[in-house]
Amino acid sequence: MTAWKARIGYLSPSVFEIPSDWSDILPPGFTLVATGLNVESHTQEQFDKAIGTLESALSVFLAEEVDLLLLAGITLATQCGHATEREIISMLSARLGMPVNSALGSNADALKHLGAEKIVIATAYKDEINDKVRQYFEEAGFQVAGIRGLNVGKPVDQVKLPGESSYNVALNVFREHSDADAILIHGRWRSLANAERLEQETGRRVIASPAAALWWVIKTLNLNVTVQGCGQLLR
Repeated sequence: MTAWKARIGYLSPSVFEIPSDWSDILPPGFTLVATGLNVESHTQEQFDKAIGTLESALSVFLAEEVDLLLLAGITLATQCGHATEREIISMLSARLGMPVNSALGSNADALKHLGAEKIVIATAYKDEINDKVRQYFEEAGFQVAGIRGLNVGKPVDQVKLPGESSYNVALNVFREHSDADAILIHGRWRSLANAERLEQETGRRVIASPAAALWWVIKTLNLNVTVQGCGQLLR
């Protein structure tokens, strides 16, 4: 039997679905403890509702004795901006007595770890959401050469996209801005295998959002773990 290594709290803005990229990426001994905030669409009303119920959801992770907590999705980032989100994350970490990060926060941390400065971003989101995602990463210190989405407005519609959707979007936005030194793929769609493929074809560092989150977990808990097939970050 594999020894227990990490118990990860995962707060999804919508739901947690299996199978997913997380099903494929979790190393032996890692457990994901997940709950959701039931965001049904990427609208201001739904985001506000999620932020309003955030506090009540946190008690689940204390009761489940997780080692750290990942706030998945884009809710806090797009509604609050980078600086305010970082303040909220820091406050939650202190209050819960455990490391806390957001999905976009772990993306930014991973990009900095790889030395990226000028990036392109692939999502499935609407333009108005992508504008806020761009702003977040610019406030985090990156030059966002380009960002492209698929105008999907509901989380459930992201998982219905064809498996190569993230590859196609990422490759197209990179071709328009081939001077970028890294590619970020973010969203609730298949991205891990496409990240590895894109690194081989573009010669750039490619970060899939689940890989960035797992990298943050491994680094924060000071574990010696590598994962193959998901890009340079986890190798």
